[in-house]
Amino acid sequence: MKSSIRYALSASLALSLFSGCAPQPAPQKTVTIDSTLPTPSLNGFIADITSIAFEWKPLEDQRVSGYYIYRNTPGAEDQKLQRIATIDSRFATHFVDSDLKPASEYQYRFSAITKNGTESVASETMLVATQPMIAPVSFFQAVGNMPRSAKLLWRPHPNGKINGYIIERQDATDQKWNAIATITGRLNAEFIDHELKDSQVYHYRIKATTFDKLTTEASEMSKVITKPLPPEIRNITSTNDLPRAIKLGWEASNITDLSHYNLYRSSTPNGSFEYHVKLETTTFTDNITEDGKFYFYKITAVDKDGLESLLSSVATQGSTLSKPQTPIAYEGKIVNKAVDLQWKNSDPRTVSYTVVKTTKTSWITRESIDINNITATTFHDGDIKADTGYLYQILSVDKNGIRSLPTEAIELSYEAK
Repeated sequence: MKSSIRYALSASLALSLFSGCAPQPAPQKTVTIDSTLPTPSLNGFIADITSIAFEWKPLEDQRVSGYYIYRNTPGAEDQKLQRIATIDSRFATHFVDSDLKPASEYQYRFSAITKNGTESVASETMLVATQPMIAPVSFFQAVGNMPRSAKLLWRPHPNGKINGYIIERQDATDQKWNAIATITGRLNAEFIDHELKDSQVYHYRIKATTFDKLTTEASEMSKVITKPLPPEIRNITSTNDLPRAIKLGWEASNITDLSHYNLYRSSTPNGSFEYHVKLETTTFTDNITEDGKFYFYKITAVDKDGLESLLSSVATQGSTLSKPQTPIAYEGKIVNKAVDLQWKNSDPRTVSYTVVKTTKTSWITRESIDINNITATTFHDGDIKADTGYLYQILSVDKNGIRSLPTEAIELSYEAK
């Protein structure tokens, strides 16, 4: 029987041949090669995108306790093969090398080892290439001009390894791509992005993901612009000469999908404008119960998607017709047990006068009557009694029936003799 031959190699020589360096290799001082140990014989391999699976014939030699696996690293400055794994069982016949680069060539060697650290002659160097990365999604499109949203469409990836997609978005003001959604299922082909800004530019792209958590390169970018708000309402007019009403009008919105207008009202020009009424025409009459009441108005247009224009930049002031001026130079006296009143007109709007006559029926009670449709600037009241107090006030009345504020009251009476 032929005697065994053993070669004791220095550490430097051993490392030059089979430098045993895993991602974090254990330091080796001496590697002893035993040429009598069987050399692993590979049945073959299966290469995937980032991993390669190997299979070899089992070794029956009971001296074998396991295997060393050596590999180079593509692109590294030192292309010597380094130990990347130790398998601690001679019964093992399979190994998977993971976390590799797609479309890259790797060299491998295998050797058998004993419990005392002796190593067989290595197998022949095997050149193996990983598969290229799966191609990106071939068709991707974003649909714009939607209200505060964007619709994304793509062609489902034909590769059966794909199990989903990652949607990424880039805002016009931000150059960073952000993942906004993860879609599960290769056949899904649509996503709607909500809560976007009005009239805003957005960029989108999509990446496909595999069952083993690989991600393809991004698709081509697609750009959308969300639907703009309706333009601001212009040329708003309002009246100030209508009795207890303010009539408003404005220029019609030019959008083709107009739904309605919203009218907002405030009692001050810089105050809080509150929603007042929904309108479908470009005119509105605001009926008000007060004379000389001022209001400030703003109007918006609303489209069929519910997008509302900004409030009018300038508030429009309107008012109801003010009260007529109060009569002036008002005086009264008792003449021959009757009351004579006279005054002067202070407002050209005045068409008549009202005399308010108040009778003191007791110390604490009074009764008032209005004497209307007086066209002269004098009034004679013979219906009075002795020892009774009377108060008189005069009001101007215009053609709309709007009455002025009353004059100060004149108190008149006479004593019985």
